[in-house]
Amino acid sequence: MRATFFACVMAIFALPADADTEADRLVDAMGIPALIAAFSEDGLETVRDINDGFLNGQGGDVFAETTRRLYDPARLEPKLRADMIAALDPRDARQALAFFESAQGQRIIALEVQARQAMVDDAVEETAKAAASRADDATVALLSVRNLVDRNTDVALAAQRAFFDGLAATSDRTDMAPDIEGQRDTIAESTRAWLTGYYMLVASALEPDDMDVYIAFWETDVGQSVDAALYSAFEGTYVDLSFGLGQLVGRLLPQNEL
Repeated sequence: MRATFFACVMAIFALPADADTEADRLVDAMGIPALIAAFSEDGLETVRDINDGFLNGQGGDVFAETTRRLYDPARLEPKLRADMIAALDPRDARQALAFFESAQGQRIIALEVQARQAMVDDAVEETAKAAASRADDATVALLSVRNLVDRNTDVALAAQRAFFDGLAATSDRTDMAPDIEGQRDTIAESTRAWLTGYYMLVASALEPDDMDVYIAFWETDVGQSVDAALYSAFEGTYVDLSFGLGQLVGRLLPQNEL
């Protein structure tokens, strides 16, 4: 019922306009630039483990500078933006703007961005993940409606494959890749805890009916289309990044092994 009502409301805003401009506005209205910035900051912390694990911490200035370039939001955002615009049906972008540019939509997005920025802090992340076992019904429903656990798990596995493909491309070391598919259940469990903790953090600051409205949006055909375009663009960007990171590690491996 709520999805039907929501679809009718969005249809009111289905007026002709420039498709690319609307899709571009949607990327901004969904807070994607700020989310990419937080992802980048988080990633630069994670690559320290890669330096330690593959290069014994000896990556040096080359590793540090190249990873800064790889994770630079000014490099990541244009690709994700262009890919999402290309994947979006113009009619869906137009109707989605009716929600994301509304006061309620912007309030939800602002809290998503704040929560993502907060989760860069390891202590906040661990606290949020520890609370995942107490997830409320609305958070569980949101993850289910958007299929977020499976989608993010698929992206993570694809990024891992790309990393080892990149490593092999510059080092000829084809023996270093683990059984990536065999990690699916473990990654899915970790992903579920992270996403649950994250959205519980978001929901804790929302108005009582905000989550219901948010879920209602994602239940619509428009919401499903926007999510598909978003994850297609995100996967492409993350896989490209991971392949580049693997190439970097592969180039540095011979120096490390001398």
